[in-house]
Amino acid sequence: MKIAIHQNKTKFDHSTSWSYVWIDYCEKNNIPYKIVDCFQSDIIDQLKEFTGLLWHFSGYSYSDMLFARSILYSAKQMGLKIFPDFNDAWHFDDKIAETYLLQSVNAPIPQSYIFHQYSDVKTWTQNYNDFPIVAKLKSGSGSHNVKLIKSKNGLLSYAKRMFGRGYNPAPSIFGKAKANFESSKDNKSLMMKRIKRIPEFYRTWKNARQFPKEKGYVFLQEFIKNDGYDLKIAVVGNQLGFLARHTRENDFRASGGGDIYYDKSLVTKDIIDSAFRVSDALGFQCTGYDYVFDSKKNIGKIVEMSYGFSHNAIMQSNGYFDRAGIWHDETFNVPEKILENMIMNTSKT
Repeated sequence: MKIAIHQNKTKFDHSTSWSYVWIDYCEKNNIPYKIVDCFQSDIIDQLKEFTGLLWHFSGYSYSDMLFARSILYSAKQMGLKIFPDFNDAWHFDDKIAETYLLQSVNAPIPQSYIFHQYSDVKTWTQNYNDFPIVAKLKSGSGSHNVKLIKSKNGLLSYAKRMFGRGYNPAPSIFGKAKANFESSKDNKSLMMKRIKRIPEFYRTWKNARQFPKEKGYVFLQEFIKNDGYDLKIAVVGNQLGFLARHTRENDFRASGGGDIYYDKSLVTKDIIDSAFRVSDALGFQCTGYDYVFDSKKNIGKIVEMSYGFSHNAIMQSNGYFDRAGIWHDETFNVPEKILENMIMNTSKT
């Protein structure tokens, strides 16, 4: 097997990219690999010598979102094993597509409402009184582009803008800086690490500014009041990792705040079972689910999902659950596990 791993040295490659893990794994295990730049015009010809292609493409990179899936799926058509595959990534960074997909397999999700005309929002609002409600743009991670709307007038005002000039989907520099400060103000070491990454975030933000404004729809989600946290649940094959995130101070959101902890008792058997069931039903190689716990119904509900996430944060839990809900004190390195599974599946064919 010979693996192609995408990196583009002329563009910004985030320090959390899984490509570094894949390269390190190949070198340590004597697996033939080559770094390729999938933005080269002859990339399809280059890929003919490989049996696999790995590309941890970013939702904040305009170039990645325009071209990554087309190149990956073309490589698959040539016979290469790829990650992410079609099932993992066709819906990536599109919360509306995620919602339709999760509904198709009866996944546990909040009640969702998707509108394509302002008049439909206006009619629906006349009979809806269960405020607050969550409004989301299709794109964005780390709680970017998520708003809590508290009244009918607030919803109609939001809808008018969404069917008018729309919203810029790029993350807020001020909002990110504030969240990082609040979550690390009592930890000088963590604060210094985040200060050092300011230039990296600036480049990410600059890339994200290339995306067009989001408009022409309204996507709403039932507001589920959590108990001060949410969960990131990562499923790869028969292994499930997790982390918990405290909600931000004076906020309903947890994702993106950086206040992470690890309490295995929060990962109920119901959540373990539903995460594996959804991954199996949708044919995912790897997916990270954002869960909130609905205390009224005593179940965990998936509010978002993504094939990519911070593997380092998941790995710091120092273990994983299996399908029976049994905890294993073994390292769960998501990108390594993805590559191991690719090699194993290739050897079987």
